[in-house]
Amino acid sequence: MSENATNYLELEYEHLYNVRDQTILFLKMCPKTTGLAEEMLTWLDQKVKMLGERLMQQMD
Repeated sequence: MSENATNYLELEYEHLYNVRDQTILFLKMCPKTTGLAEEMLTWLDQKVKMLGERLMQQMD
């Protein structure tokens, strides 16, 4: 993968990781939600994990 693609992947990973952290804080502050935040958190967890694994493969 090119350096630009790797940089983009890192930025995407960092952004989704930050959104994931913000969602966790939201859920702590507002535990009575409609469930959408929990679904988003599940999706974000999966995406962050997948991107992290791809980054680790590229670093090897």
